[in-house]
Amino acid sequence: MIKVAICDDEHDTLRYVGDMITHYAALNRLDLSIDRFSRAKDLEMQIEQNGNYQIYILDMLMPQRNGIDVGQTIRRQDSRAVIIYLTSSKDYAYQAFGVFAQRYLLKPLKETEFCEAMDFAVANALNTLKTLCINTADGIQRIFYHEIEYVESSARAAHIFTTDHREIVSRLLRQSFENNMSMLLENSDFIQTHKSFIVNLGQVSLYDVSQMTMRSGTQVPVSKSRQADVKRTYLKYISENC
Repeated sequence: MIKVAICDDEHDTLRYVGDMITHYAALNRLDLSIDRFSRAKDLEMQIEQNGNYQIYILDMLMPQRNGIDVGQTIRRQDSRAVIIYLTSSKDYAYQAFGVFAQRYLLKPLKETEFCEAMDFAVANALNTLKTLCINTADGIQRIFYHEIEYVESSARAAHIFTTDHREIVSRLLRQSFENNMSMLLENSDFIQTHKSFIVNLGQVSLYDVSQMTMRSGTQVPVSKSRQADVKRTYLKYISENC
């Protein structure tokens, strides 16, 4: 299920956007849950107590805390959620880039623009809900793609390093590293930088020709034979996602 949060202090807009999403979900046969908030602080409290949503639709201009404030709260906890801003003014468009907002829609909303924004948001959400299943000594573990920072092949096992600083170790690999990680490598967020390393491009904080520095500070090597492909793929990823 994809979780959607709508926050707008105008109750008519809150109801209208909720109805549009319900209609969109029915047309596309999607399982979406929708929570509506008329106050920014109520949404922020919900995030702190019960975790994140995959999609946020935020009014830009609200009393006390505006949409940028809420976006900053979201980004401190989640770098991958889609943020869509609704506003009657273009004045805050530049600030929206600071929280990596994916869409900035002017009121009154146009259905075609809103549906296009939802298409992008849903595709992103479905991607973050994908999981990698790993056979470990403690049984099969499922790890969300977006929780993976990088994967290392060592001593004939896959070592999955996560964004919350866990290391999950597989049983001995019966096939090659690439074959075992083939599903992961089919995802555009991941690339093999070295015969023994696969990285989540969304977790890269610094890129050099010969290595990638991850958000944890770990430096992952880029082999000479892969440098051109890694550079091309990373630049494409940056242009499409940042």
